[in-house]
This record gives sequence, structure tokens and C-alpha cells, in this order.
Amino acid sequence: MKNLIKSILITCVLTLLIFTQSCGSDGESGPSYAFIDQNLQGSINGIPFVYAEGTVELTGSGDRLSFDLYDTDEIFDDVCAVFGFGEEVSVFFTGANEVGLYELSLESNTVTLFDPSETLNVIASIGAVEILTITSTEVTGRIDARLDAGSTINGNFTVVFCEE
Repeated sequence: MKNLIKSILITCVLTLLIFTQSCGSDGESGPSYAFIDQNLQGSINGIPFVYAEGTVELTGSGDRLSFDLYDTDEIFDDVCAVFGFGEEVSVFFTGANEVGLYELSLESNTVTLFDPSETLNVIASIGAVEILTITSTEVTGRIDARLDAGSTINGNFTVVFCEE
């Protein structure tokens, strides 16, 4: 009788184990991004980043956009006159000149998180960029981009169009 109960118990445990393993996601995981409805912020190589202002320009034949996003310590009289990234952490990336969601990967889209203290470009390839609106004067969007716990940004941004 003891062996029968033991056999039934083992069978039940194995059946439960097999059932729970087979109810996985079937290889389909959720998106690699989760946008937070806030001003774009986070950290770049462990240094805090809070978005203040930025620019966007048409590149090449006008089918791509080039974005530069600056930290709160980098407020400029004329953000379109800025060349380079200064002494503060900043973010830059390029993307298609159309509204849409663009998942990040090393093969197609990345966001560069710049740490000037080490002149280090941190390449964020996990997450997504979503361009929400494009007008003749500005672009709005949101980003969830990360490489590791010390380099992650998430939130909304609005940048002004600058002449090339």
C-alpha cells in the first residue's frame, strides 16, 4: 500500500511538472520594451540623465532623422547652434523619417548613451524608440533604451527641427 501511494504521488508530481513546463510561452515573449509616461530620464554609465532639450535634423536624402538629446545641465540659448555634446551626459540616435515603433537591436536600431567623463559611447540595444508625431517644427516620441542597470533611459521627449 505504501508503494502504491508513493507511486501515485510521484506520478502526480511528474504530471504536474510536465504540465507546468508545457504551458510556457511557446517561444513568444512579450515586447522588450515598456514605455513609462514621464519626461525622458535614467542613467548613463551610472550618471543621472534628465532630458531638457534636443534637436532633430534630416540626414542624407531626407529619409532619416538624426536626434541629439541633452541633459538638464545643458540648457542652451540656441540649441540648434550646439555642436558636440559638451560636458554632460547625452543621447543620440538616428531613425526613419516616419511615425512608428522601432525595436532596438545591434542589427538594426540602437541608441547611443554618451558619458563624457570617460568619453564613452554606451550602445543601448534593448528596448524601443517610438516616434509619435513629426511636424515641420518638432518631433515627439518616447524611448525605452538600455544596456544594463547602470545605463538605461525611459520616457517622453520633444525635439525641435534644426536646419542642416
